[in-house]
Amino acid sequence: MELIAGATATADELKAFAQDHVGERAAIPKHVEIMGELPKSAVGKVLKNELRKLAIRRVYGAALTKAGVGAEVTDVYESKKRGLVARLKRTSPDVTDDQVAHCLGSFIRPWEWADQAN
Repeated sequence: MELIAGATATADELKAFAQDHVGERAAIPKHVEIMGELPKSAVGKVLKNELRKLAIRRVYGAALTKAGVGAEVTDVYESKKRGLVARLKRTSPDVTDDQVAHCLGSFIRPWEWADQAN
C-alpha cells in the first residue's frame, strides 16, 4: 500500500490502523516499514519477490545480530532450484557454519556464504 501524495504516517500509526481495521488476526502485519516507493515493474505492478528479498534480508539480519553470530546478509538472489537464497558475509573470522545453521535453521529459505556462492 502506498500513501496518497502529501499524506504522512508513521510505521506505528499504520500498524495500529491495521490492528483496528483488519478482521483476520493472521493478516495483521507483524512489521511495517515506510518506503519511498514500492519496487514496481515497467507497467506499475508491485514486484512482490523484491519485497520478499527485503524481508529475508531484514529477518535474517536481525536473527544473526540477536544471536551474536558474526555474519551479515549481503544480498538475496533467486535460484531456479533453491528459490530465494540469502548470501552471507563473515563479520567475524571465527564464525562457523554450525553457528549460522543453528541461528537460521528454523527459517525455510536457504543461505550460503557469499565467497563460496555457486
